Amino acid sequence: MVATQRALSISALVFLGILLVSVHPSFPCHGKMRWRFLPREQALAEYARYEAELAKEREAFAKEMGDKYDRYEWTKYFQNPVLSPGPAGSWEEKSADCQTIGYYNGQYIMWYVGTPQDLHCQMGLATSPDGINWTKYSGNPVLKLGPEGSWDAGILICQEVLFDEADQVYKIWYVGGFNGVYGIGYATSPDGIDWTKYAGNPVMTITEPWEQTNIEGQCVIKDETGYRMWYASYNYNNDYCLLGYATSADGIHWTKHPDNPVFEPADPTEWDGYSVDEPDVHLIDGTYHMWYKGWKKPYGVAWIGHATSSDGIRWERDPNNPVLITGNAPGAWDNFQIYRPRILLETDADRLGRTVYKMWYSGRNYSLIAQLGYALKFDRPEPASNDWRRKVPRITQDRIELVAEPTPGGTVDLTFFTPWAGKLTLTIYDREGRKIRTLVDEPYWPGYYQAFWDRRDESGRRVPEGLYFCEIMSAGHLTTREIILDK
Repeated sequence: MVATQRALSISALVFLGILLVSVHPSFPCHGKMRWRFLPREQALAEYARYEAELAKEREAFAKEMGDKYDRYEWTKYFQNPVLSPGPAGSWEEKSADCQTIGYYNGQYIMWYVGTPQDLHCQMGLATSPDGINWTKYSGNPVLKLGPEGSWDAGILICQEVLFDEADQVYKIWYVGGFNGVYGIGYATSPDGIDWTKYAGNPVMTITEPWEQTNIEGQCVIKDETGYRMWYASYNYNNDYCLLGYATSADGIHWTKHPDNPVFEPADPTEWDGYSVDEPDVHLIDGTYHMWYKGWKKPYGVAWIGHATSSDGIRWERDPNNPVLITGNAPGAWDNFQIYRPRILLETDADRLGRTVYKMWYSGRNYSLIAQLGYALKFDRPEPASNDWRRKVPRITQDRIELVAEPTPGGTVDLTFFTPWAGKLTLTIYDREGRKIRTLVDEPYWPGYYQAFWDRRDESGRRVPEGLYFCEIMSAGHLTTREIILDK
């Protein structure tokens, strides 16, 4: 008998609903968003070119996918996206992304980037009682472009906001730019709406060779020693990105770490082997936790990973990376890239004494419109029997992974991961290349799955000991593993 298994907890089922699939389009800060860093006329032409290119890619998706899904530590909200662009003609008609989230005075507050038709991005505000249902501020945008000719007259992106308890004021660090020159600015506000920009802006600019053409994606925390910033260095000519670290006593005058960059892409064969960007760092029980965006190829599929550090400088990647991957339905709003993770922790939020991690993230599919999604993770141990993903040592965005494990009972456990939505065929062959059994021949969403082989052929006869091959195939990809059967 052949079985494919899919596991999902009851709480996850409630959160997901009945696999409702969003089909709204979406979009990110760069990658194929390189146009954001170009002069306006060139940006419009680049935008049109990408839009046509991605339309062709979108048409190539599988049309019929069935009802398969995967279980992850993070569970996406079933009615994602939770925030979408505004109406035609508005300041945010093309995208709403690159968010910062906080919980203040009994409500969630979100600051986010909106992109209009003329591509001059600015920043808006929205509030929510639950982090899901958002009301946009009627006076948006709340942080506007600078006056003509100023350093931030062209674009505002990638903000980070915190409420300084000591000063009783909201503080924002944001990326601004004009004519291809970018830096990080600073502003303060009594209410998160009315902002006063620092007269000496920008407070951080490109000063090191490793910082390339732009600095961006920053996150800031404050502790007893002052302010700490993790930020990204981005090259908009080749989509290459890595992370640096800086400290400040006042949030204005910053000292960059002498050993920057402090977090670089992984091995080129890994899912985050080309670039890392948009960190979100939290100090939890004495350990720094960072969630970040990673991707393997220029302008390619992007996922979200996790790393930890004792000092915020030397980082160790999570062995379970990536912790969140792109959406699993053709046409889904986040099936191409997910990015800009922003995390809040709440204790006893589920009334069972568990810590609940809440993530808001930006996403896009094969179009050029960005939206915001929401996901949850409960800090609890998972049954080892359900922990299939640890059997697959490494996953990436461009290959199917397969692990074959003979059992003492004579059967073979098969665990596989696919990064694509499409039809998969899983077949057993003998050493002469003769087909023994087809175990899987149907469409799958991206994710982890299990199957098993009961050591029988298509006619139900038990096969003898010896060497066999297990082959998993999709359109354009083939992975094969050896299986050695004993008596």
